[in-house]
Amino acid sequence: MISMRSAIALLLLAPALALGQAPKDEEDKVSNDNPARPLQMPPATTEVKEALDDFERFQRRSAWERALKALYTITEDQALRFVDGDSGFIIPVAQKRRQVLTALPPEGQAAYRLFYDAEAQKLFADAEGPTELANLERIYSAYFTTTIGDDAADRLGDIYFEMGRFDRAADCWLSILHDRPDTNLSPATIALKSALALARAGRRTEFDQIRADLADRYKEDKVTIGGTTAAPAELLRRLLEADPPAAALAETAGPTPAAAEASLDLGRPIEPDWQLRIAESIEAGMTPAELNQWRSNSLSDAKPAVAVEGSTLFANYLGHIVAVDLDSGKLLWRTEAFHHLENLAMQQGGQMATPGRFAILASREYVWTVARDLKDQNYMAPFHLACRRADNGELVWKSTDLPEYALFDLNGPPLLSDGTMFIPAKAQPNPQQSQPLPEQMVLAIQPHDGKLLWKREIGVFRQGQQRFYYYNMRDNSPQVRLFLRAGSLYIDTHVGVLARLDAGTGALDWGYGYKTDAPQAEMYFFSYNRVQEPQAVSGRPLENGDAILVKGAQSSRLYAIDPNRMKALWERPVSKDARLLGVDDRSLYLGGQELGSLDLKTRGLSWATKLPGGSLDGAVLVRSDGLFQLTPRGIFELDPRSGDVRRIFRGQDLGSAGGDLVLTDDLLLAVSNRTITAYPRRTAGADASARGESATPKEKTSR
Repeated sequence: MISMRSAIALLLLAPALALGQAPKDEEDKVSNDNPARPLQMPPATTEVKEALDDFERFQRRSAWERALKALYTITEDQALRFVDGDSGFIIPVAQKRRQVLTALPPEGQAAYRLFYDAEAQKLFADAEGPTELANLERIYSAYFTTTIGDDAADRLGDIYFEMGRFDRAADCWLSILHDRPDTNLSPATIALKSALALARAGRRTEFDQIRADLADRYKEDKVTIGGTTAAPAELLRRLLEADPPAAALAETAGPTPAAAEASLDLGRPIEPDWQLRIAESIEAGMTPAELNQWRSNSLSDAKPAVAVEGSTLFANYLGHIVAVDLDSGKLLWRTEAFHHLENLAMQQGGQMATPGRFAILASREYVWTVARDLKDQNYMAPFHLACRRADNGELVWKSTDLPEYALFDLNGPPLLSDGTMFIPAKAQPNPQQSQPLPEQMVLAIQPHDGKLLWKREIGVFRQGQQRFYYYNMRDNSPQVRLFLRAGSLYIDTHVGVLARLDAGTGALDWGYGYKTDAPQAEMYFFSYNRVQEPQAVSGRPLENGDAILVKGAQSSRLYAIDPNRMKALWERPVSKDARLLGVDDRSLYLGGQELGSLDLKTRGLSWATKLPGGSLDGAVLVRSDGLFQLTPRGIFELDPRSGDVRRIFRGQDLGSAGGDLVLTDDLLLAVSNRTITAYPRRTAGADASARGESATPKEKTSR
C-alpha cells in the first residue's frame, strides 16, 4: 500500500513529468528539420516557413489579400525546396502551396482569382514554343486554382504523356478530377486520360477505381479521342487493346517472376558443371604462416559481386574483374590474376576496403564495375566506376579520369535502364562552394562514355565529424539502394529517407522520412583489430501491389507506403538487423540473425528459422516453391509457409563463409568467398530419363 507521503510526491511530480514529455503525436512525427536525423532533404528557408505560417494566420481571419501576399513572397527557387507534409512525407514547397490554395473556402477562392487570374491568363497565352512547358508548369505549381489552372493542367498532362512521364501526367489529370469540381472540362474525358496514364504508370489500384467510374458514373457520356467517339469504358477498352504495354501494366497485379521460376530440385546428388576456384588461386604456394595470416584477414571472407548477361558470367572480386563462359566454365578474360591479391589485402589501406561496396553491372556490349584500388593507402579512398568492353575486358573509361566525378564517392550499386545508368554517390564537403557537409546525390550517366546527364541532391548529411579508422576498422555506412518503377526512380538512403525522382529529368518529387538512428556527433578513433558487430546489408525496397515496403539498415521499423497517393499504410517494429528479402501474395520474407516470414494480412510473425551463419548477408532465392540460402554448411531449402528445413544440399561449397545464389535458365550459381560453383538445374540423366534415353555425364572443367 502506497503511503500518504508517496502519494503526495507522485501528485506533485505528475505535472512536471507531463510537462517534460512530448505528446505522443510529436514523439512519432518525423520532421525534415529534426537535428537528430542523419539526413536532411534540401530545406526551405526560415522565411518560407514564416510565409506559410503567415498565410495560415491571415486566412483564419479571412484577411485574404494579406494571406495571399504572404504566400507569394515565396520565390520560385524556394518552391523547389522541401518542407514537412503529412504522414511522414517531405514535399516541395510548390506542392504545399498548391495544397493550401485548393483547400481555400469559396470566399478565399473568389479573392484569389480576383488577384491572380490575370497573371495566370498571361502565362497561359504565352505558353507556346520553347516556353510552353515552363509556363504550364509554373501555372500548375503556383496558379492551379485560377480559372485557367485546370486547362493548364490538362495541356501539361498531354505533354507529360507524350514525353513518357506517365506518373506526372496522371497526377495532373487526377488533380483536376479531385480538386477542381468547377472545371469546364469534360470529367469523363479527363478520367479516361487518367486511366490511360495510370495504366502506363502501373498504378493498378487507382486504375481500377477510375475504370469503375468510367463504367458507372460516366456510362451515359460520350468521349472523343483520336477521332473515335464512344462510351468512356468502351473507348478505354479499345485504346488498351491498341496499346499492348498499357494493357499489360493495367492487367498485371505485380512484377512478372524471372525465368528462375522453372524447376529447382536439390533433392538429389548433383555434380557441378564447373567451378571457378578463387581461394585456391590466392592460397597457392603460401606457407602455413602466410595461409594463417591470410585467413585471419576479414577480406578473405569477401565474395565476388557477379552479373550474368547472355552466356557470360562477370565477377568483381575486390576490384579484380573476370569473365567466364557459363556453358563451359572457361575463363574468357581477366584484368589481373588473383594470386597476389593477399599482398594488397594485408596492407593497411587494403584492409580498409569494405567488400560489400564492390559491385558489377553488365550489358551485351559493356560491363561496369564499382571498385576501390587496394593499392591506394588512403584510408578514405573513394570508390570509382569503370566501364569495360564485355567481349575482351578492354577499358573504355573510368570515373577517375573524368573531372566531373572528382568529389564523388560512389556509395551504392548502379542501375541500368533504357540507355541510362543511375548510381548513388556521396559528394564530399567543398568549403570553397559553401558546402561544409557531405551530400547524398544521385547521378544519371551516359553508360558508354561516362558523361553526366544530370545530378541531383537528395539531402545533406548532418554528420560533420571526421572519423578515423585504424587497421581492421572499416566504414560500415549502409549502401544506398535504387529501383525503378514506371518512370520514377526510388532511392532508399538507408539513413531515414526514401526519395522519389523523375528518372528522365532528375526532378526530386518527394521524400518519405522514416525513423532511424541519430547520427554520431563526436570525433572518435578506432584501435587495432577492434571487433565490429555484424550488420545486415542494405536491402532494396520491395513492391507489393501499389505499396512499397521499406526497412532502413539503421531502423528498427518496417513501413508500407503508397507512393502514388502519398499515404503511410502501416508500420510495425522489427529487429534492427532485419533486411528485406522478398515478398509474395501472402508473406514478406526477412533476413537478419534469423530468416523469417511476416504475414502481410495480420502483419504478425509467421515463423523464424536460424540458419548457420545467420542471414545477414547474401542473396537468398525467394521462390513460390521454396527459399534457398547458401550457408557455410551447404544450401538450405526452407518451406516458405512453415519455415521448416526441407533439405540441405551439401554440394561443393562446404567451409565457405556463405554467399549468394544466382539462377540462370540452366544453372544454379553458388557464389562464395572460395568458389563460384555452377550446378545444372537439371542433370543430364534426368533429362535423358524423361526422354527414355541413356545419358553420358557432361565433361566438367575448373579454373
